[in-house]
Amino acid sequence: MSHHDPAHDHAAASTEHEHFNGAAATWDDDPRRVARSRGVAAAIRAAVDLSGRPTAIELGAGTGLLSRQLADALGPVTLTDTASGMVERARAVIDAEGLAGWRAEIVADGSAPHQAVDLPGGPYGLVLSQLALHHMGDVPAALRAAHAVLAPGGQVAIADLDHDPEGAYHAAHPEFRGHHGFRRADVERMLRDAGFVDVRVATATHVGKQVRDEERDFTLFLATGRRPADHLRG
Repeated sequence: MSHHDPAHDHAAASTEHEHFNGAAATWDDDPRRVARSRGVAAAIRAAVDLSGRPTAIELGAGTGLLSRQLADALGPVTLTDTASGMVERARAVIDAEGLAGWRAEIVADGSAPHQAVDLPGGPYGLVLSQLALHHMGDVPAALRAAHAVLAPGGQVAIADLDHDPEGAYHAAHPEFRGHHGFRRADVERMLRDAGFVDVRVATATHVGKQVRDEERDFTLFLATGRRPADHLRG
């Protein structure tokens, strides 16, 4: 994983926040984003036990597209994001769709110097995210924070970009200072190091994207695991 100058990372994170703030109002209008969320949601339904409608927290939720695709299978959901515009939009969507018990909160993701990953509430039955992990400065810290807000036996479901050594997925965003996807073995190791068990990493879906006037196909993985139940801890 690459390491960057903290001050540069903080400036880049601010630029990214501005980008997402500006895009929030029309974020859900992109049919590719909606289709991507449907694909990831289908993979989660197939891989994760959603019986009992677990309470959930979504990391880097944006407007909550992923959780909203799973609304019939989830209890109350906390949508989190670092971009205030996304959180404001998510709150408006929650009200418009009458999602009882749902809320949206601004959080710190550890991208700024000496800034801890901060997740509100809990304990939750499920932590989920899509294409958020690669924006986070300290990925192991984010996964430890996810583990900490789960109830014993709670599950994690994280979808993100497979390793993209050329940086093609973000080629149109020179301000991007995150991770160019992940090797699946690294994701599995980081989840285990964070305390998760029953870790599995499989293909979630494929997404198309225009890169330098060429349509490219990118694969998203789904990483799942669970926090051990109290009686299984040593």
